[in-house]
Order: sequence, then structure tokens, then C-alpha cells
Amino acid sequence: MTTSPISLTTASLDHSTTAVALAGELDLHTAAHIEAELTRLARQTDCELLLDLADVTFCDSSGVALFLRMHRRCVAAGVRLRLCHIQRLPARVIRALGVDHAVSCSFA
Repeated sequence: MTTSPISLTTASLDHSTTAVALAGELDLHTAAHIEAELTRLARQTDCELLLDLADVTFCDSSGVALFLRMHRRCVAAGVRLRLCHIQRLPARVIRALGVDHAVSCSFA
């Protein structure tokens, strides 16, 4: 099985918010690939870490687990985690597993 790569692009929206645009498929292999960078960004952000999922085409339970771990890390660091522009297929998994009850989410 071939895993599609995932890309991560960061931008500072203002002095307190870091935006991270993810693109590709979020699965066991790609989630592990980006977790360290997301953790580093959460530690460096003052108020909010915004994950833009507009270009995430697939998300399995590994991606969901990553979001929940990041939520816990953000809470510990006093940072708000927000998932936005969640597309149809990833949204189904996120809603089915109740992530939208724990983490702030906005759907496309």
C-alpha cells in the first residue's frame, strides 16, 4: 500500500495565532510524520493554533488520534486548537468519533 504524502505549511495570522494548512491524506504514516512539527508549533504559539484542513482529502482514526493528542498538548500549553475548513470525507470521521465535541471545528 502506498501512502500519499502530506504537506504542512505555516503562517502567522497575527501575534497570537499560528495557522497550519495541511494537504493530502492523514493516516497512520503521515500523522506520525507531522506530529513533532505540530507539537513544536503548539509550544511556540501564544493563543491559538489553527489547523486548516481544506486540502485534507482523507483522515482515518490515526489522524483523529493526532487531533486529540494535539488538543491535550494545546490545553496544557494554554493554547486553543481549532480545526477549520474540514471537507466531507474527513468530516464524517471527525463527527462519527465525536472529535467536534472536544475540539473547536468548522466544516466546509
